[in-house]
Amino acid sequence: MEKVFRIMENKILKKEKIKSMEKALNLLELLSDNKKEMGITEIGKELHMGSSTVYRILTTLKCRNYIVQNRQTSKYMLGTKLFILGCKVQNTTNLIKVVTPFFQRLSQNTNETINFAILEGREVIHLFKIESKETLKAGIEVGTKVAAHCTSLGKVLLAFLPEQEFRMLYPNNNEKLATFTPNSISSVEELKKCLKKIKKQGYAIDEEEFKIGVNCLGVPIINNEGKAIASISVSGPVSRFNLSKIKKVKNILINMSKDISNQLLNNI
Repeated sequence: MEKVFRIMENKILKKEKIKSMEKALNLLELLSDNKKEMGITEIGKELHMGSSTVYRILTTLKCRNYIVQNRQTSKYMLGTKLFILGCKVQNTTNLIKVVTPFFQRLSQNTNETINFAILEGREVIHLFKIESKETLKAGIEVGTKVAAHCTSLGKVLLAFLPEQEFRMLYPNNNEKLATFTPNSISSVEELKKCLKKIKKQGYAIDEEEFKIGVNCLGVPIINNEGKAIASISVSGPVSRFNLSKIKKVKNILINMSKDISNQLLNNI
């Protein structure tokens, strides 16, 4: 008899878990359909759920980066985790297929490491790279997360964020940021000034901001809405990839990012 009760209990637990999952998915779809932030009461009304249930689901999703909360309004919107999951699927199909030939040419032209990344919160995730064939080379392993404010990949992505999304990530202008070298950006106020310049010129330079001895040049890949969906960088040791070489590579990289953006648009 005890065995029967255990089986029944397991079945009930499974049903409850499925119901909770269904509610969480309904909530994500609601936030996806709405182009504005939503509060707990508003979500509960739309989905016919109690505020306590909505709060529990939001808390779980927030901890896993599926949603983000605006600290000023306390309302919620979709986070970057879903984009990352979608990007992983896309990487194996269209995206990597599109960028690889461009990266190969860029690698041959520069003889340096080529990196490809997306933004997740205040960090960039390295998704793909082609390493330099030189013995002395610079690069970060695929899958690594790095603070966005101290890399060229991250700074170009932050520069093209909608203002509202940037404020959600960095709500306090007086906040001090983590530094990795003496050249690292150390405050949100300094970061905002830097990003304004980056957006105007269309590229970012990392002069030993994350790692001493390594320079990087980064550009964004812009979608049809004007938002940076990913970024490309060329990185190398300062002894070889100096400011003179960066200047030569800059226009090549900018034009390549435009070509990739156009290619992705044509493949939609």
